[in-house]
Amino acid sequence: MTFIEKKEIGDGQFLYQLQILSDNYTYVLTWDQNALVVDPGEADPILDLLEKEQLNLVNILVTHYHDDHTGGIEALTKKTECHVIGPDDSRVPKLEQSVAEGEELVIGPFQIEVFSTPGHTKPHLVYFFRALHLLFSGDLLFTGGCGRLFEGTPQEMWNSLEKVLALPDDTLVYCGHEYTVKNLEFALSVDPDNEALKKRLEEAKKRRSEGKSTVPSTLAEEKVTNPFLRVKSQEFQKALGLSDTDPALTFAHIRQLKDESSS
Repeated sequence: MTFIEKKEIGDGQFLYQLQILSDNYTYVLTWDQNALVVDPGEADPILDLLEKEQLNLVNILVTHYHDDHTGGIEALTKKTECHVIGPDDSRVPKLEQSVAEGEELVIGPFQIEVFSTPGHTKPHLVYFFRALHLLFSGDLLFTGGCGRLFEGTPQEMWNSLEKVLALPDDTLVYCGHEYTVKNLEFALSVDPDNEALKKRLEEAKKRRSEGKSTVPSTLAEEKVTNPFLRVKSQEFQKALGLSDTDPALTFAHIRQLKDESSS
């Protein structure tokens, strides 16, 4: 099992960031020997952590149904008595409680706000721990990028990203994948004069060369360097050869360019 980071987030409360599969992240938050996990793409690393730290898994939070975010649920529910919470979607394994926009979960010491963020999939949720300024963004918002549109429209995805843009600048963005370097390389291709972006890309490459994670980032950092969050910027639109374009159309244009660059 690879521990990417263990971070104290409160008195006796910890956040474990685990790299799983090839480039996925899953997150385990703990308190008083209890734990909740966000997007368990596989079970074994989580079960190992629970055993090592003598933790009782209470809840699983799911952002969306894709197997690399839910593949561990069957085994985890078999080994523990945990409760699965996620979007109202029959494709989520063992779902016991569905939540939606505007709901608030209270799990142990954590108050968790739920946002409906369709686009990558329909439905898709993100979870915001406001008191701690932690956002678990699944495959909505990545460091330096955003998720592909498998089921939603560009307008839906942009509306979802706007919800995140309204959060505090010091929000820490914990996303579902380690895609930062590739995302920032693409970002620089469409935003070549962005000095903050150039600096961030070099820092991300250095961290990866040292075997370190580039996640989390801050929302403030994303606003300056993530092209999918800069679609309202007239300067950025100009760099794209656009002017006074609807943000959702600008978003669709960039998403198409990114998809073409990845094919």
